[in-house]
Amino acid sequence: MASLTTSRNGRFVRYAIGSAVATGVSGVTFAVAYRALHAGPQVASVAAFVAGAMVNFVSNRFWAWSRRHRLGLGRDLAGYLTLAVATAGAAAGVTTLTERLTSAWVLVEASYFGTYAAMFLVKFVLLDRVVFRSRHQVVNTTRV
Repeated sequence: MASLTTSRNGRFVRYAIGSAVATGVSGVTFAVAYRALHAGPQVASVAAFVAGAMVNFVSNRFWAWSRRHRLGLGRDLAGYLTLAVATAGAAAGVTTLTERLTSAWVLVEASYFGTYAAMFLVKFVLLDRVVFRSRHQVVNTTRV
């Protein structure tokens, strides 16, 4: 039986912790950009994305999936960025729509977090099965 440090459950726990830290960094960045600096929702979303994505990629690749070697770093980064940019684009769209419907900053911020919450499990599955998969996880589909 795999231990919590190598099992999918262990990866999920580490992914969740890393995501929580990245969410905190991203949320503070969004709030500062949107409220304190009076940037619009698009600028605040991009700033929050960059701050959170850096924390999230490092914690995911090097801690949650224990990929410490440099081999495959470019492929991992490209896959991660594709998924992260798609999620950030959705968050920017949702926050922009929310701001158009209401001027309440708390609802704009809630819509930002809601988008990322909706993508949480989807991102784990894609990171685990596509982006950070190891050669051992790839199923051989050739016929004998």
